[in-house]
This record gives sequence, structure tokens and C-alpha cells, in this order.
Amino acid sequence: MKKVLLGTLAVLTLAACSKDEVVQQNPNDAITFSATTNKAISRAADGYCNDALPTTFNVWAAAQGKLYFAKEEYKQYDDGGTKKYKPTSGVMRYWPEGASATVDFFATKNENGTEKFIYSGTTSLAFEGFAVNNTVSAQTDFIYAVNKGASKGSTGTTTLNFRHALSQIEFQAKNQNSKIYVEIDGVSVKQVNSVGDFSVDVATTNNFQDHTLGTADTDSRVGRCSWDVKDSKADYDVTFTATAVGTTETSLTVTDATGEFNPNTMYLLPQTLTAWNKSAAASTQTDSYFIVNALIYNVAGASVDKDKDVVVWGDNTSGTWKSKPIAIPVPTSTTWEDGKRYVYTFVFTTDGNGGYDPDHNTPVLTPITLQVTVDDFVDAGNKDVTMDK
Repeated sequence: MKKVLLGTLAVLTLAACSKDEVVQQNPNDAITFSATTNKAISRAADGYCNDALPTTFNVWAAAQGKLYFAKEEYKQYDDGGTKKYKPTSGVMRYWPEGASATVDFFATKNENGTEKFIYSGTTSLAFEGFAVNNTVSAQTDFIYAVNKGASKGSTGTTTLNFRHALSQIEFQAKNQNSKIYVEIDGVSVKQVNSVGDFSVDVATTNNFQDHTLGTADTDSRVGRCSWDVKDSKADYDVTFTATAVGTTETSLTVTDATGEFNPNTMYLLPQTLTAWNKSAAASTQTDSYFIVNALIYNVAGASVDKDKDVVVWGDNTSGTWKSKPIAIPVPTSTTWEDGKRYVYTFVFTTDGNGGYDPDHNTPVLTPITLQVTVDDFVDAGNKDVTMDK
């Protein structure tokens, strides 16, 4: 994923000149930026990337052991087909005096949390009490950038490499059992932590790593952010039009692979999950599990016939068959890392129990098994048969 340029030339129109004459005022002294962002590791719809840049972001800076400026918003504009950014206020910032003068830059694009910039011998960028939005469609990609020791150079432009602070979660499903037909119209992640303190410790580490458009992305863990996750559990749900599950992976949450923010993509806190152990009903527990809202038919013939085939899992309280929730534990030893995408596939197999009723902890599908006994042959009695001569 990626980002682009910021800052405009400071200009001065002289009263003594004609209205068409513009004089540039020390253009290379103005602080400007270019920006890039790597894509989340794995596939599916991305958030921000070089093809989907943020329209604004906030910048902090420190120089000579002092705070240079704090949380100034830069906005995107088009400069002859090139995406650039300039301060939303219209007031430029300038490089400090001296050929060797450097500035440490910090930037974020974040719709949640409380920002706290700290500079006291070491430099950190922190968001205390960051809370993930409970409405998945309203969640956005949280990106951050650090470039320490930047100098003016010949153009006054500095590159900011943005990274992703959250984990991205996607879902898909496939049906390997030809004797059932499955439709899914919703998925959820239950009982995961939703609040944490975000920070970047850049006292000795610079997290700059260029991600130029068209080049391969790498997953460098150097200088990345850290999260102090709080014990504040939440559920994240998405619903969609009923989707028939095919024999190969069927996407459940990627509805627009080119969109900036897919409404069904989850952006969740990096964390280690404790899997629900199935010792009691999932809905009574505080450990993590998935919910799949599914309607399942028995297939009597060569293909499903909803008018004739029998439903083996569903809800008919309204007089019409609808989906019903199925609980599935998260994989054991599940850890979500920042900047990575996790794609979970629900597989309906030929011998599985289909998951569990979240309220009663009983299997969703009970396979039909037969116990066979065979009566012994019974002696019908001896009968003489006279053969005709």
C-alpha cells in the first residue's frame, strides 16, 4: 500500500508587478513530503496503498532536541497528475538553519484513539486508549510513519513510509460434501480485545523502508509499532447477501477487491487469542470463537432443490427458513500481528459435525450412522416333497 507527495511552494505576489507575475520565495526551504505505504501481507482488498492514498494525515516533528511542530494536518492535491500534499492550514513549515540540520518526522492516519506525542530525550509516538470501532463497515486502516534524521536535500522533500498498525481479517468458505448445500449470510469474531495503547519506540530505530509503486513489498519487523492490549472484549459482525458455498474457496467478505476500504474487511487489534475450548456453550464464555450464519440443506438428488430438500440447519420461527449461527473455536495459538492479513476458510467436510450451537454447545450436524443386526434364518420345519415320476 502506498502514499505520495506533500507541500507546496511558498509564493508571494508583488503589488508592483502585474497580476500574472509570481515570485517563488525560497521554495527548497519549505518542508514537503513524498509518501509510500506497503500493502498488508497476504491477499484480498487493501486499505491504503500507493493506488489508494489517504486524502489527509497528521505530522509531528522534532529537531535539535526540541519539539518542532505537533499534529499538523496535510491534505492531498493534484499537481499535474502527481499526488502531493500541503498543509491544510495553508501555512508552510521550513527546514531549520544549517546544511547538516536534520528533523525527525512522525505521521499517522488514524480515525480513532487519543494522540499523544512525547519528546524528552527519546522520541515516541503514542495513541492511548485506541478503541477499534465496533461497526466493521466504519473501521478504517490505521497507518503510521517514522523518518528520523531527515535533511532538506536539494528539493526540501522527505519521504514518509507508512506502515499498517492493525491486523486485517478476511473470511472465505468451501464445501467438500456433495450431500449438503450451504448458504452463508454473515460471519463474526467473538470475544476479542478491542482497546489498546499504541506506541512506536524510535529512540534508536528508524522504521523507514521505501515501498515504491510497482516494487515487491517485504515484511520487515524492524522498528515496527507495539501494542499494550487492554482486557476489553468485543464482538465484530458482518452480514451480507446469502452466498452459496462452492467446492473451492468462496469469498465471504471481499466484495470489492479494488476498493480503498472494503465494508466487510475487519481491522482489529494485533493480539494473541485464547481459543474457546468447547467445555461450555460459546455464548457463555470469554474466550474467542467465530460465528458463521448458515442455512444448510440435505441434498437428496444430484443437486439441491430447495422446494423439496430438507433443511438440516436453519431457523424457521418466522415461517421461512433462514440462517442460524454456528460457533467454531479460533485456531489454537492464534496471534495476529500488525500489518498482516489473515484469511480464514470455513470448510464443510464429508465427516465433520458442522461446528456447534453457540447457545447449547451441541453439534450442528449429527451424521447419520446405522447399527445393523441380522436375524438368523429360522427353520421352517421339515417338509417331505414327493417327486413326480
